[in-house]
Parts: sequence; structure tokens; C-alpha cells
Amino acid sequence: MIRLLPNTNSQTLSIIPRAYTAASDLTLKIVEDGTKKNETLTSLTSTVNGNFLDIPCTFSILAEDSTYSIEVKQGSTLLYRDKVYATAKTDTTVSHTLNTSQYNNYDAETEEQQYMII
Repeated sequence: MIRLLPNTNSQTLSIIPRAYTAASDLTLKIVEDGTKKNETLTSLTSTVNGNFLDIPCTFSILAEDSTYSIEVKQGSTLLYRDKVYATAKTDTTVSHTLNTSQYNNYDAETEEQQYMII
């Protein structure tokens, strides 16, 4: 999973593609999970950087704590597919989950969470 900042500044994707090619005709499609809001970037350039392919991109749809799917293509050839998590948080010791503060864990000690089977 790739982590991106939720802003409109230029960011560089460093990916390990199916085929290494320095090109200037790449297309990147990003789709937000759940809402299907999408953006397509065209005429992107790539440079080979060791074992990685660097692609500078500027996104306009990234929102804090959102997940996305991306596909990088050259013409009709798929070069790369991955998931993206947009966050401005930089603390790498904290686990990021989609369910933070959304659900309560079952606790048998609490009376209102006890189940009775008849």
C-alpha cells in the first residue's frame, strides 16, 4: 500500500512495475473506495531509479484517512496496480485502521453486552 499526503502538491510515486520503461505517455487512474470518485492523470513521465519507477503526480481528490485504488497504464498495457492510503499523519508507531473509533469490541465483563441463549 502506498501512503500519500492529502494535498494538491506534486508527489512522486516510487513503484515496482511489471515492466521497467522510461516513458512520457503514462496514464494513472485513481478511484476512491466507497464513493467511486475518480481522477485520471494523463501524459505522465517516468524515470527508472534503480529497482523503482518514479512517477511525479499531482492529485486533486485526495482526502484525509481515505483509501483509493490506482492503476498505471502505458496505452492499454497495465504496468502497476495498488492501494493508496491518504494521510498527513507521520507517526509510524501508530497503527492506522479504517475502523478506529467506529466499533466497540465485545467485553464479557460489561453487563449491557452479555448475551442470553434460550
